Amino acid sequence: MSQVIVFLALAFSVVIAIFAVQNTTPVTIWFLTFHVDEVPASVLVLVSAVFSAAAMLFLGLAREINLRWRHRAVSQQLKTAQARVATLEAAQPAPAPALGTTGATAPAVTEQQATKT
Repeated sequence: MSQVIVFLALAFSVVIAIFAVQNTTPVTIWFLTFHVDEVPASVLVLVSAVFSAAAMLFLGLAREINLRWRHRAVSQQLKTAQARVATLEAAQPAPAPALGTTGATAPAVTEQQATKT
C-alpha cells in the first residue's frame, strides 16, 4: 500500500512540474491584505503545493500524536487490569478436587480374574 502512495505522490509531483514549466505567465496575487505583482503562475502553483504538503504533514503528525497518547492510555489500563487479576488470583483459595475422584486407585486385576473372563 505504501508503494502505491509513493507512486501517486511521484506522479502528482511530475504533473505539477510539467504545469510549472508550461505556465510562466506573470499574474497579480491578492490575498486578504497581501498583494504581489508579476509572479509567475508556476511559482504560485509550486508554493500552493508546498503549503498543502506542509498542512498534510502537520495533520498527520497531530493524528500520530493522538494515536500514541491513546495507545499509552490503553497500555496503562491493561497493566492495571493485569495487576488486579494477579492480586485476585493470588487471594483466591486453591480449587477443590473434582467430584467423583477420591484419589484411591482401582484394584489391580489379578491374573486369575483375567483368565476367567
